[in-house]
Order: sequence, then structure tokens, then C-alpha cells
Amino acid sequence: MISKILHQVRREWWIVRTWTLWGWRLHGLGSRSVLKRKLLVNRPQAVLIGSRVSIMDQFILADLQPGVGSGPKIYIGDGCTILFRFQCNAAECVRIGRNVLIASNVLICDSDHVVEPGGIPVTSNGKFVTRPVRVEDNCWIGQNAVILKGVTIGHDSIVGANSVVTRDVPPCSIAAGNPARVIKAQPNGDNKG
Repeated sequence: MISKILHQVRREWWIVRTWTLWGWRLHGLGSRSVLKRKLLVNRPQAVLIGSRVSIMDQFILADLQPGVGSGPKIYIGDGCTILFRFQCNAAECVRIGRNVLIASNVLICDSDHVVEPGGIPVTSNGKFVTRPVRVEDNCWIGQNAVILKGVTIGHDSIVGANSVVTRDVPPCSIAAGNPARVIKAQPNGDNKG
């Protein structure tokens, strides 16, 4: 009983801390959300976080083109749980749906750097190839997964640990590998094949 009370007191402290540090800086912050310790949030106005979201320590939420656009580029929906060392890089848009579980060390990025042979060195080149990324509702993204530009992960899907997702995953599917491919359709899903 005492441990439950202590857990609740700690959670309430984190909710208050999150609102105090981030509520006025982010584009939007829903109620009862908890953001632990960050590594980097370079433009908080580019981030919109829903209600009852938990993001654990050492997260990075990066706007890759801070001078482009005025609205949010990173959307995290209600009820998401994101574990340690999450990195989300957005030049255009990364949208994470509701009730998504993201394991530790996951990278989601909507852009690739441009390499110009004989041209501007990649370390100085500010050009990106960008396409939006979308993770729909009720997905589970496994540890060390990488989700690259232009990908949509359909609702109720699973991305296996250590996967590199380079193309869309249909709803109600399990995808794994490098590059990730669909290995199974979930029972009662709308994916037929």
C-alpha cells in the first residue's frame, strides 16, 4: 500500500515538473503527461504532445529545419509510452498516433541528408530529402528499431526489435528485419495476405 502511494506521489511530482518546464514552451501539451530528462529539444514550438503521454530519460526531439514552417512537426498522440533514448528527427512531419508503445533506442526520422559527389561536403550541406512519417494508433515499436522517411506503420501493428523500416507496414501486421518486411498478419486484422 505504501509503495503504491509513493509511486503515485512520484508520478504527480513528474506531472507538475513536466507542466512547469514544458507546458509553456511546447506547441501543445496534454494533461497528465510526463517528460523525463531530455538530451535535446532544439525547438519546443515544433512539438505537440497529447494527454497521458510518458517519455522516459534521454530523449531527443529535433526540428531539422528550424527556420522552415511555424506549426508543429512532431506529433505524439494521447496515451503513448516511449521508453529510454528515443530520438525523433523531423524536417517536415512525424506523426505518432494514440496508445503507441515505443521501446528503448528507437529512431524515427522523416529525412535523409543529401550527398553531392564533388559538391558541398555532407557535413556542411543543409539539404534534406524529406517525406512525412506516420505511426498509426495502437502500435508497438520494438527496441533499436529505425523508421525512415516516407513510412506509414498501419494501426495495430508490431515492428520487431532491431528492424529498419524503409517502406509501409499494413495495418494489423508484424514486420521485422533489415530492411523490415511483413512476416505475419495479426488475427482479425484487415490485412489479407
